[in-house]
This record gives sequence, C-alpha cells and structure tokens, in this order.
Amino acid sequence: MIYKGTRQSPFLLFTMDPEIQALIGVYQKRLADVTAQAIAFEARISIMARQIQELTKQPPTPEPPAPRKKTPKNAKTDGGTF
Repeated sequence: MIYKGTRQSPFLLFTMDPEIQALIGVYQKRLADVTAQAIAFEARISIMARQIQELTKQPPTPEPPAPRKKTPKNAKTDGGTF
C-alpha cells in the first residue's frame, strides 16, 4: 500500500520517527530517479551499439563489370530469311 508517496505500510509510518520517515521518502525518490536514468542510459547504449555495428560492417564488394563484346563498326547484322 502506498501512503503519502512512500511504499511503506501505514502502521510503520505512524510508529517511526519523522526524521526516519523523511529519510526513507528521500531514498525511495532518489532510487526511482536513478533507476529511470539507468534505464534511459541503457537504451541509449543499445541504440549506439547497434549503430556502431551497422557502420563497421564491410559494404559488399561490387562485382566487376562483365567484359563487353566488341563489334566491328562495319558489321552487318543478319536479318534472317523470309
């Protein structure tokens, strides 16, 4: 049960010293903030690692062009017979 922004049972909050209640509240808030920050950093690291992996891939080597057949300039083409 959440009581006044903390995750302690109401019984423990009523029996604890106010200074300890405040300390626990601050710890819980800081823990939540740092956890969210760590998750965000981990996501950024994951994206950057993927980008590095994509950039370090060798591009496929292009195939050499096939040699062209040279045809003489005065060559006549056979149209076939009818």
